[in-house]
Amino acid sequence: MPMSLISKDFRFNQKKTQKRGFLRIRWALLAMTGAGIGAVIASTQTESTQNSVLPTDSLPAFKSVTKSSHELARESFSLSLPELQARQEIIDDANNQTPKQWREFEVKSGDSLAILFKRADIKPQQLDELMKSGEDVKTLRKIFPKDTIRVLTDDTGILQALRYDIDHKSYLMVERKNGELVAETYSHVIETRHTHASGVIDSSLFQAAQDAGISENVIMELANVFGWDIDFALDIRKGDSFTVLYEELYRNGEKISDGDILAAEFTNDGKTYRAVRYTNPQTGKSEYFTPDGKSMRKAFLRTPVNFARISSRFTTSRYHPVLHKVRSHKGVDYAAKTGTPVYAAGDGKVIFKGKKGGYGNVIMLQHGNKYTTVYAHLNSYNRKLKVGSKVSQGQTIAYVGMTGLATGPHLHYEFRVNGVHRNPLTVKLPESTPVPEQNMAEFEQATAPVLAQLDLVSRSQQIALASTTEDSPAEN
Repeated sequence: MPMSLISKDFRFNQKKTQKRGFLRIRWALLAMTGAGIGAVIASTQTESTQNSVLPTDSLPAFKSVTKSSHELARESFSLSLPELQARQEIIDDANNQTPKQWREFEVKSGDSLAILFKRADIKPQQLDELMKSGEDVKTLRKIFPKDTIRVLTDDTGILQALRYDIDHKSYLMVERKNGELVAETYSHVIETRHTHASGVIDSSLFQAAQDAGISENVIMELANVFGWDIDFALDIRKGDSFTVLYEELYRNGEKISDGDILAAEFTNDGKTYRAVRYTNPQTGKSEYFTPDGKSMRKAFLRTPVNFARISSRFTTSRYHPVLHKVRSHKGVDYAAKTGTPVYAAGDGKVIFKGKKGGYGNVIMLQHGNKYTTVYAHLNSYNRKLKVGSKVSQGQTIAYVGMTGLATGPHLHYEFRVNGVHRNPLTVKLPESTPVPEQNMAEFEQATAPVLAQLDLVSRSQQIALASTTEDSPAEN
């Protein structure tokens, strides 16, 4: 029986979402078209007043009891193009207006707004009018391949509205009001749901995460949370397990991204580590702590490159593959592909950047008065950094290479205390600031529910694992 067990319940304690008013409107309008336009108008007025996606005080007052084209445009991100056009035709017919047409364009490589306007048969002079419609429209100067832009034009090709998704959380609306185009940025209604996943490692952490349905972003963040205590390049063992509670972000019922990890547990080589997210009410800063309030964040990362393989350890006698003689190796080598990001192990400043003999390209960081870290055989550097630049823990400072005396791409990493080389894998790392004493009561109250949920999920995983083990056929 495989040693791998993956369990996941993608929905716990989900917040009940309110049904969008415009979804009800859509079907009501289409169903009632044949029964008479007067009934359609009355239905639309009632629903738009009570269930508008935007706050009602942000909408202008309309003389018509039917939704205007630009009010419909604000809702358009949730409708398919045929649905949007069907509603537009009903509105135009109700207002005795010439039917307008919604069209959708996907930005291709090399496209500009001018090219899109030509493709949409919109008169060129309207591009200048559009770019003068407000400060918010400047976002259209940087459109990217696969972005989607929807435009509404009348039968003469005059632009009536344009909608562009800036990102998952906001969108640009350009609307013609009183004959002039006006650009504004709006926020999508984002719903946060909670979910959890568990896994047991059989071959690799990535494989276990994939089997559990966890995205790469979540598993990377999980590694970051525990990265001060567990070396994910060296310490991971078959049979290690994890449980993670995290957020998922939804827009109109569709998942758009993962959110923050709320709490997590990782059992490595029989030792269990736990972390919970807490936001300091005074500073607004969110960090991860142990259940008793100690910071998960140490002064230094244990490993400055993600998921590499250790190719050479700290030792006083190693046969050098290039020099062909025995000499001390006062650091740890992490084999990784050329171009793999190298991270600052702690907050500090750059004290050296350049070539250094057999080290090749090197960056050295000073952390306070006591600690120094060295990163060697680099392919290239973060171009923004120079001697004297301040860096933050986890910031990309360079990229893995094989410059100097190296037989393959890897990072040579050294950790020095008062100038003396120490083994990066075993040196005791100083801890960061715990939850302030005056905040402990609030911390315990805020984190108790999520830790209780973590307990429940973790126990369920252990029971499931035990049950699977018992049900496994005995090996001959």
